[in-house]
Amino acid sequence: MADALEDVLDRAREDIDRSEALGEAQVAVLEAALNLVRASRPRLAEAPSERAELLREALASVRAATVATGIALTRAHRSPVVAAQLPGPLPGTQAVRI
Repeated sequence: MADALEDVLDRAREDIDRSEALGEAQVAVLEAALNLVRASRPRLAEAPSERAELLREALASVRAATVATGIALTRAHRSPVVAAQLPGPLPGTQAVRI
């Protein structure tokens, strides 16, 4: 499975525009998945420091994906074209009852 994920990640790094937040989020999720698969390998059961390092890297990738996705969502709400395609009203566009 790790080999297949590595191939997908390599292709994603080549094809996805990481200068955009959504592209960065996509790559970060793939990196996290690969590190989680690597950490689950049986040979790492006897190497807890290596497993811990892979898990830390996976967590860092998930954090990066979360931040990048939040940025992409914020930008989507600011773009009138994309915002028109999202369900529901934009934040701040409804009357607020005080």
